[in-house]
Formats: sequence, structure tokens, C-alpha cells
Amino acid sequence: MKNWVKVSEILRNVNTPKIHSMYAKARENEGRFKEACAAYMRAAKNNAFKIQLNQLKSPEQAVKIVRETQSIEGAKMVARFFESINDYSSASQFLVLSKCYNEAFTMARQNGLMELYAQVIEKLLKDGCDIPLDDLEGAAIFFQNQNNHLLAGKFFMFAQNYERALTHLMRCTGSNESKGIDLAITCVGKARSQQLTQRLLEYLLGEKDQIPKEAKYLFRFYLSLGQYVEASKTAIIIAQQDQESGNYRSARDVLFTMHQELKAQHTAIPFEMANSLMLLHSYILVKIQIKLNNHNRAARLLNRVAHNVSKFPAHIVQILTTTVIECQKAGMNNSTFNFSLILMRPEYREQIDPKCKKKIEALVRKPDKSESEEDFSQCLHCHQRVPDYELLCPSCQLALPYCIVTGVHVIREDLCLCPSCNFPAIYSEFLKYLSTDDICPMCTTKIDASRIMKLDSGAAVDSFLTQSSDMS
Repeated sequence: MKNWVKVSEILRNVNTPKIHSMYAKARENEGRFKEACAAYMRAAKNNAFKIQLNQLKSPEQAVKIVRETQSIEGAKMVARFFESINDYSSASQFLVLSKCYNEAFTMARQNGLMELYAQVIEKLLKDGCDIPLDDLEGAAIFFQNQNNHLLAGKFFMFAQNYERALTHLMRCTGSNESKGIDLAITCVGKARSQQLTQRLLEYLLGEKDQIPKEAKYLFRFYLSLGQYVEASKTAIIIAQQDQESGNYRSARDVLFTMHQELKAQHTAIPFEMANSLMLLHSYILVKIQIKLNNHNRAARLLNRVAHNVSKFPAHIVQILTTTVIECQKAGMNNSTFNFSLILMRPEYREQIDPKCKKKIEALVRKPDKSESEEDFSQCLHCHQRVPDYELLCPSCQLALPYCIVTGVHVIREDLCLCPSCNFPAIYSEFLKYLSTDDICPMCTTKIDASRIMKLDSGAAVDSFLTQSSDMS
């Protein structure tokens, strides 16, 4: 008997697959299947699944090896094993992996497993696998005959039969309607056909049935076609609808998404979009600053929002009431009086929270018109002193980018960018904020504070300003 123990110890320091394969074969011939399998795994894994399946009776390990190696031969062998024990679900999956598409299709159809078959095929396509178009169209026709418009449309699209795909996708109803529309938009984007594009546009606008679809689908439609001007107009409409309904975070996120898309395409960002994004973000920052017990910042941000309170119609009284409370805490007594006066108007007075009403009435009867002064800092462009929360320099008349953490205009000597969304922030404030919350307040991405880099050269700041002005 050969000294296999000594050989196996030597082989631990050998990296040549051929030698490991020879050793594995020798151990297999002697019936030492565990040692043979371990050696095959070190060699190339090609024969390891056979031993696991046939000799060691361990289909779980065989499946694991086949998935790791993507072996067509192994997938076929595993499929036969599952078929022999009447596990047609697993068998059809491995037949697909072994590229036996016709056989997999037949087995799935005969055993009511077509939706599973569809899932496996879709995953392979996403992984970049080439599947014959005829096989994909065969699946599409099956789903068509089953009146499954979603899967029929999806597989006709995979088969590059875009016209039939669109027909089915526009027929999706109920819980499948949203998925159908999203796929229809993808389909038209792939087809690049003016005729199909027009068909989908008419469907989204409801020109035939007078039932227009939600604006979010029109937004995605324009984005998929690279029609960024139309997409931005639609995004503004969607955001306005969300804003009017009081869904401020959703409105902000729509505008942020569009802002990033336009920026990526080097397309100018409309003022209306940028201004709405700034106001919505300022509103969201209020809660953050109140939570941090920074009532001065909360009051300044609310002052900005309250001067545009008509854009927040669902919560006018609540916003004005909170503004009064925060301005008083910040010593902004004249602002407190002015906003209290607005709340006393007949259209708002009866909507004031009873807990606050008497206090607000007293503020109007006995006004204190003193006002704590706002801090000043230099304009990024002309270096003149500008109030912190002013976003247009009164001297040079250029827009001032705002900090996504505090809402104040950023300053040259303490500037950084979010490593995820590239929106500007005051470096020291961003670090302070990240010590309490690791999520960017603008893009909501988790941020590692060590990735925040200060723009410490004039050239870096000027480059940022040039890019910002090009986008406006």
C-alpha cells in the first residue's frame, strides 16, 4: 500500500491542478471517495460533483459545486438525479443551467412549473447568458396562450419581438399594471422605434381610453428615451403634486433624482427645479436641527420655508405655528410677531392648535420687535459678507450653493462634497452631523466619515463653482 498520508501532506504545498487530479483519480480507484473528492476540488472541481452525487450520495454538495463551477456537464447530471426522484422543480432549473432549454421547457410545462422556468431564464439573462431567441419566444407564446400578459410581454421583449411585447404589456391590469408599464417603458427604450414610442406615449396620456396614467410613468418614459427636458418638466409636476398632498420627502426625492440625472447628462438644471429642491430640503432639515436642539438654525430654515408657505398648502398653519415657536426660541422676535400676525388671518385662525392659540394671540397683542442678528460669512464668488441663509449674493448677484446639513450658503475655507451625491456641505458641520447620523441628509446614502475630503485648495473650490454654474 502506498503511503497516501505522506503524499497528501506533500500535496498541501503543491498548486498544480494536474498533480492533484492524478492523486484524486488514484484515491477514487481505491474507493476512497471523500479523499478523492477533496483532491478533485483542489484540482479543478470538474469531477468532484460526480463523486458527491454517485458515491457519497450527497446531492446538496453536488449542487453547491455545480453552482460554483457553472459546469454544464454537472448541471445535466444533477438535473437527471432530481428527475429520478421526481423533483421536477429542481430538475427543470438544472436543465436550464445545462442549456437543455427545450427539455427544461417541456418538463416545466408538463409539471406546471412555467413561472419557475421563467424566473430561472430571467436570472440567466441578467447574468449575461445567451439564450436562443426561439426558446425565449416559445415561452412567450406559452404565456400568451395562458393570457398571462405580463410574462408574455416580458418574454417577447427578451426575444426582441418588441411590438408583440408592448401589446401584451399595455394589457396588464390590476396588481400587474405597474410592472407592465415599467416593462413597457424598458421595451420601448430597447426598441428605439418611433411608432412604438408614440403608441406607449398615447397609452400613458390616456388618449384612447381617457384614463391617463400616473405622471411618474411619464417621467420614467422620458428618462428612458433620454428626453431630459421633458423628463424634468414632468418631475416638477410630480413633485408639485406630492408637495400639495403633503408628501414633502417624496417630492424632494423626485427632484433630487432628476437633478442627478440632468447633472450626469451635463444638462442645465431649471431654476424652478433647483429652487423647489432647496425649499423642500430646507423643510426636511428643520426636523434634523430641532432634533439636534439647534433652535436658531431651525428658526432660520423655517423663516425661509414660511416665506414660501403657499408651496406647502397641506400644512400652512402647522408650518407657520412651528415657525412662530422656533423663532421665539431663537430670539427672532420681530419674525415671531410677523408670522403670528399671518396666523391671525380669518382663513387660518380657527385652524391653530388650541394649545398654541392663546400664546400666539398674546404675541400679536404685545409685540416685541427686536430681532437677533443673523451671522454673516463671505460670498464664494466675490468675497463680500453675506447673511448665512442668503442664497443670492446681493453684491455680485450670483447664486450661492447651500450646505446639505445646515441650509446655510457654503464657504470657501470649510467646503466639502458628499462622496455619494456630490452635493456641497460645510466640512466641519458634515463631520459633526455624521457623528450622530451616518446617512447623508440629501441622498440618504450611508456615509463613512473618513471619506469626507475637504476642498483645501482654491483650484478645487473654483472647479466646483465652475461645474455648479455650468449646471444652472
